[in-house]
Amino acid sequence: MNFRRFLISAVGALALLAGAAHAADNTEGVRRALSKVLPNFPASAHIVKTPYAGLYEVDFGDHVFYTDATGTFLFAGNILDTRSGVNVTQARVQQLQKVEWNKLPLKDSFKVVYGNGARQVAVFEDPYCPFCREFDKNLAKAGNMTVHVFLYPVISKDSPAKSRQIWCAPDRGQAWLAWMGDHKEPPVAPASCNSDALQANLALGQKLNIQSTPTTFLHDGTRITGAIEYADLVKALDSVK
Repeated sequence: MNFRRFLISAVGALALLAGAAHAADNTEGVRRALSKVLPNFPASAHIVKTPYAGLYEVDFGDHVFYTDATGTFLFAGNILDTRSGVNVTQARVQQLQKVEWNKLPLKDSFKVVYGNGARQVAVFEDPYCPFCREFDKNLAKAGNMTVHVFLYPVISKDSPAKSRQIWCAPDRGQAWLAWMGDHKEPPVAPASCNSDALQANLALGQKLNIQSTPTTFLHDGTRITGAIEYADLVKALDSVK
């Protein structure tokens, strides 16, 4: 193909994309099409027409896919805005992973307070998580924070028993810090201690699709997965208005 013909083809393709971008919204048509070819297509999937290239965004919980206006092709991948340099897909996933802070059942967590405790975060942690130990050091270093610790016993067969010991301790926060910092054993949990919160946390973690520890939620609902570096933690904390 010569250069002139290539330019004509390219312009034609751009025109088709532009036309598709301005076509009528076919959200329900896309839903019907995907439901026919994907037997387990969830009714709860959120579908929205994007402002780029006539694509439709299909949200499965906190996973994002894209399809054409007929629902014929479904694909996964990142869309980058070349003008701003923003990863549109990543930004959307971060938005989907947010939680409503006021709906977190803080009664099923305990507090660890650093400094004046002004900032608030919620962290799902396992007592046998080595990354949690390092992340807790960064939280302490950041200071002036109230950490709501949700015990999330998923790593070891010993995690449920250790979590129960910590939950049933007279001072949960102190027992947690002693165990995570110095491997100091928590007191033996009395048989009368109600540890239903641990099961509730497991159910909540599944609902929120928490697949690793630590998983942190900032006060604005933003999710942080993993033990991020101290500088990144401070940057994230400072971004919360």
